[in-house]
Amino acid sequence: MSTPGAGHEFPRQEVSWQKRDVLLFANSLGCKADELHFLYELHPNFAVFPTYPVILPFKLTDQEVTDFYARSGGSPIPGVPKFDYRRVVDGQRKLTILKPLPPTSAGKEFELRNKVIGVYDKGKPGTVVETEQTIVEKGTGEVYSRTESSGFFVGQGPSNVNYAPPENRKPDAVHIVQTTTETAHLYRLNGDYNPLHATPEPGEKMGFGGTIIHGLFSWNSAAHGVLRELGGSDPKNLKEIQARFASPVRPGDKLITEMWRIGNVQDGYEEIRFITKNDKGKAVLSNGRCLMKVLIDRGASTSHCVSSFTRRYGLPNQASSGLARYPALLRANSSVAKQARGSRSASESENPWPAHLENSKWQSLTLGHAGHYGRLDNCQCSKCIHPDTRQRIVDTFAIPEDISIKNLVYGSEGLEIEWSDGHHAYYPFPWLRSHTNHKFNSPKKKLKLIFRETKSYIPGRVNTFPTFSYAEIMADDGALLNWLEAIYDWGFSFVQGVPVNPESTESLIKRIAFIRNTHYGGFWDFTADLTYKDTAYTTEFLGAHTDNTYFTDPARLQLFHLLSHTDGDGGASLLVDGFRAASVLRDEHPQDLQALMSTRQPYHSSGNEETCIQPAEQAPVLKHHPELKRLYQVRWNNYDRAAKSDWNYGQQTAWYTAARHWNEIIRRKDMEIWTQLEPGTALIFDNWRMLHGRSEFTGKRRMCGGYVNNDDFISRYRLLKFGREEVLKNIGNARLHAENPHYYL
Repeated sequence: MSTPGAGHEFPRQEVSWQKRDVLLFANSLGCKADELHFLYELHPNFAVFPTYPVILPFKLTDQEVTDFYARSGGSPIPGVPKFDYRRVVDGQRKLTILKPLPPTSAGKEFELRNKVIGVYDKGKPGTVVETEQTIVEKGTGEVYSRTESSGFFVGQGPSNVNYAPPENRKPDAVHIVQTTTETAHLYRLNGDYNPLHATPEPGEKMGFGGTIIHGLFSWNSAAHGVLRELGGSDPKNLKEIQARFASPVRPGDKLITEMWRIGNVQDGYEEIRFITKNDKGKAVLSNGRCLMKVLIDRGASTSHCVSSFTRRYGLPNQASSGLARYPALLRANSSVAKQARGSRSASESENPWPAHLENSKWQSLTLGHAGHYGRLDNCQCSKCIHPDTRQRIVDTFAIPEDISIKNLVYGSEGLEIEWSDGHHAYYPFPWLRSHTNHKFNSPKKKLKLIFRETKSYIPGRVNTFPTFSYAEIMADDGALLNWLEAIYDWGFSFVQGVPVNPESTESLIKRIAFIRNTHYGGFWDFTADLTYKDTAYTTEFLGAHTDNTYFTDPARLQLFHLLSHTDGDGGASLLVDGFRAASVLRDEHPQDLQALMSTRQPYHSSGNEETCIQPAEQAPVLKHHPELKRLYQVRWNNYDRAAKSDWNYGQQTAWYTAARHWNEIIRRKDMEIWTQLEPGTALIFDNWRMLHGRSEFTGKRRMCGGYVNNDDFISRYRLLKFGREEVLKNIGNARLHAENPHYYL
């Protein structure tokens, strides 16, 4: 039997939003700095928080404050008395996400389609109006989201289905939000301007005793908590969410959302139930349920986390005894360690690991004899390893040196470690298998290092860059030699007067030698569109690094020519002289220099599906020539550095200490050479010596350039400097000195 008004469709309304609206929504929910993809519009994975569609019926297309009462009462329901929207509160909402909204509606037309499901007279408590709202792309008819809502005109009605949390079981995760007297004032800027949430008078008339916070703030805040705690903050992992508004939230209330994994999985989405209470224990959201792809296991306490794991594998419920057998993961200042130390007498059969992991490699779980710092540096979660480029995005040297383990969670697919800085690191079991207890290399004897004579640009002391004319280089071999000599001596140079087109730039590079082909192609002509899965193909800040660390033979020269930069600014180019930085490191702490010369590191390039490149052998940051005993190559790229397992704790500690010192040196102001590239001026530099980077930028940049191999560059330089006869005469001459062409490497 249908109810009055059932099936009635309200007039369709246009909706729109800008990136600014999306950022405001994420901020008003309390998204954290480690969820930058919700808070920063230039992030390569920038996304709309998935529950934003519930805001659009309030906002529509407005960028200005609206009259909530005037707008709400504008369209009556046939056969139903007109309601007083000054006395309405939220009842329940269920959101189903069918397709993620784009970061902005610009370029497309969207509309809100709203129809009545039913109107229910509850007598004295009030009336319940249930509606279904969809966000639809007008041109295609594609539905992006569907929201089922109930509005209570002062009163609370029933729900057809109850989703109660499990009885006698601790929650799998907890999310806490502290509201303030300003919370509602910030949230209402999303478009819900109901005076009930801004001034006490309406709430006093309705019996609430004053101002209350939007029910949808609590609802969206709980959605954020569930997605953050169990879904890895990835918007694609949330498919559906609903909750009933059980009681009002007042400014200053603490909201505690407890959540449970139910275990029912369909099409990869698991049922999660949750309840949100205030700090007095009263439910403000009940009947909470969502469908989500769960990425990580969390727990309210250590014993609960491990107990749930052991139950899953049919193992004894003795969490602490199992943990006691993993001393490499525990330290005296860890609460887990304290618990473990008290239970060392437990049976050896009480092992919290599944059977296929029971061997000496897994039980030591040392991650290649790594200490805490190394483990966190190699976290495999999406906040530390870019999901597309597979490059390291965690700032290694911002990790506290005294980092310690706070908690451990053994999941069905991997290990999670909660660290003392609040980060939840994740290590899949297959990854741990390949990075545990490898044989480590013995430290080499102390290496002697000398530096070849170079010219070094020092910001503030040298005022002019080495600069050459395109026309002269293209016309005269003498000018070409002067250019190559400057690159060899200074490590970089500029070429002015380059015609602003790719063809002329390509000809300039080929004046030296042929262009090296890589998995990025030969000659590049690109914009920041992530065509290739590498951070260079984004608009983000790039710290000082060298390219091609993942190649057995990195390219020697690299040339950039900015063809255009429109609708934005930024993107200044950074150079750092690696040879000069190594000299400073030697003077300040010779032991750190030795660590970066003797400890070899693995690298990789794995962003594109068809590519997984690794060098034939690991390489140190500072590579010295075995005969000349001099530094001739710098390899430094923290983005592409892979996890290392073949070293002991002492080697690791020495290397990280040295790398931290090195990183501090290359970030010093007197080491950084900043310049703004312009169309018509090309920059070329020695990739074996100069580290390069870039500030973040806005707008669209078009850049072209290419690589030149070491052997081709040095061959061209030697032949122009000494002549072919002299070069041929000295082939095989082991007496390397300045008069021998082969002295120049």
